[in-house]
Formats: sequence, structure tokens, C-alpha cells
Amino acid sequence: MPELVFEGSLPSSYEFQQALAQAMAMTNPVDDLLELANRLREYEQEHNMTSADFYQRYQAGTLEEGLQHCTEWAAVYDLFVKTRRMVEATLMRAGVQPELSETPV
Repeated sequence: MPELVFEGSLPSSYEFQQALAQAMAMTNPVDDLLELANRLREYEQEHNMTSADFYQRYQAGTLEEGLQHCTEWAAVYDLFVKTRRMVEATLMRAGVQPELSETPV
């Protein structure tokens, strides 16, 4: 996943927009999905719990006190789910489009 890091002073609005556009152009959702999955795996191994179970309990507020404040794990899981849905939807559209183009008009 691309990361924007600015050291020293903040960039101008134009410079920020340029850096953001370049980072977005370089992103690959499949690579992002794999990176997010690896990060989730680390949390799961550390806490001996699946991310889906953690997130469900996090949302319900039923986690042990030590885990209730793991907002980064929750954010990574949320981003993983959204990215996975986007990749799946893109693949579904790509799978359907060739069939549509082969249909006689």
C-alpha cells in the first residue's frame, strides 16, 4: 500500500495532490489485499483469534479489556473487507463483460 510521508514542513496543496495522485496510480488492489491479509494474520497469531471474530466482538463491545482498544486491528480488518469486496466486484464485472461483447446485436 502506498504511503505518503512528509518530513519537515507540510507540502503545498498542489504538491500534496500530486503526491496523492501518483500514489493512487501506483496502487494495486490485489497487492493491497495481500498486505492487509498479512497484517491481519499477525494480529490473529498474536491474540489467538480470527479477525472476523475479533471484529464482531469489537463492534459489540464484548472484548476483554486489553483488546477493546485495538482500533488499528479493527481499521485494518475493515479496510481488508472493503478492498476484498472491490476486488471481487471488479473480477465479476470483468468475467461478465466478455460474455456481453460476444452477444449479437
